[in-house]
Amino acid sequence: MSDHARHSVKLFRYTALDRSGGKLAGEMEGDSRDSVLAHLQTLGHFPVEVSETRKPAPAPGMTGFSGRPSSSQLTLLTHELAMLLKAGLPLDRSLQLLATDAGSKSLSQLVMRLHAEISGGKSLYEAMAAQGGVFPPVYTNMVRIAEASGTLDAVLERIAQSRQRAEKLRGKVLSASLYPALLVTVAVAAVVLMLVFVVPRFKEMVMQAGSEAPAAAAAVFAMSDWLIANGVMLLLALCAGAAGLTLLMRQPSSREATETALLRLPLIGHIVRLSLTVAFCRTLGVLLENGVELPVAMRLVRDVSGNRSAAAALERAYDNLRKGRSFIDPLAHSGLFPPVVINMLRVGEETGGLTRSLLHMADLFEDKLDTSVQRTLTLLEPVIILLVSGFIATVIISILSAVISINDLAL
Repeated sequence: MSDHARHSVKLFRYTALDRSGGKLAGEMEGDSRDSVLAHLQTLGHFPVEVSETRKPAPAPGMTGFSGRPSSSQLTLLTHELAMLLKAGLPLDRSLQLLATDAGSKSLSQLVMRLHAEISGGKSLYEAMAAQGGVFPPVYTNMVRIAEASGTLDAVLERIAQSRQRAEKLRGKVLSASLYPALLVTVAVAAVVLMLVFVVPRFKEMVMQAGSEAPAAAAAVFAMSDWLIANGVMLLLALCAGAAGLTLLMRQPSSREATETALLRLPLIGHIVRLSLTVAFCRTLGVLLENGVELPVAMRLVRDVSGNRSAAAALERAYDNLRKGRSFIDPLAHSGLFPPVVINMLRVGEETGGLTRSLLHMADLFEDKLDTSVQRTLTLLEPVIILLVSGFIATVIISILSAVISINDLAL
């Protein structure tokens, strides 16, 4: 596991000189001061001063828990800014228009801060980098290169398209997951209602009749009694367990263990691997397509991979690149990416068509991921229905057996 995966992300304020001698100032997230220094050097800057600072608190009146615009709002901002620039409007005027029609207070304040930074003489890249991590490193570095090459409008449109693809895929997964989640919620609620309100009435009937309940019915009665007596404590325990699990997942070792366990699951592991493949191919392909050098692109992909096993493999690939070796071997040894991806990367590296290969594989595996998610959830739905139906049927049959025992006693 790399050092990046072991430390929590901090915010640093930096001052640096670019290749032309111009002064840069802004904020950057990183594991440590050394990692920020190394990142600035990788970007071609000469660091002058780097010091840790506190992450900004949400401004009053901002929406959401973090006070930051949502991912979809940033995508819309990117798309609209690209359209205005293509129409021939200067950057500062475009931001003024977007600030007046942002649609949310948090987005409007972000655009106004960008406009203020640019009016003060900073570039769009510098203004975005000074927003405390609102814009991902992949985003800001593509903007930096676009400004240097004079293709800002085109690159912003590509960024928007890439983000729209990712958000569309996330939306499909969420929509497909809603029905199974609703099934589980309704099933749990139905079982609780039966045990709390229905079963006690039948138990009272059996007790008044003086008959002995069958073993299955007695077990259901005992379950009902326990739930009624300990329901509040159970609810509190579930809430405490959820909070504890959330805190535990923030620990690097616990998160790594969970991610490893997910990768080993038969259906979920396949989906996780496909998701990592799509994110890796799409992000690296878009970065290379927009002029980011391969070592810098690999570092950025590592930082946004979202999976510690993948981050460790990408870190080894980045180290190979710095030493003049092929970056593909560490990816092949990780076992996270399908063999066809590794083979296509080798062909692309040998023929000089790496960017084209990456974008082609991103489209291909995005379709596979969509199909796999749909199939997995389609399989889960009948399994959930059968399990829930079986449990409810067991409860009903147990109660009916007790009722029948009362009738037998009356005869």
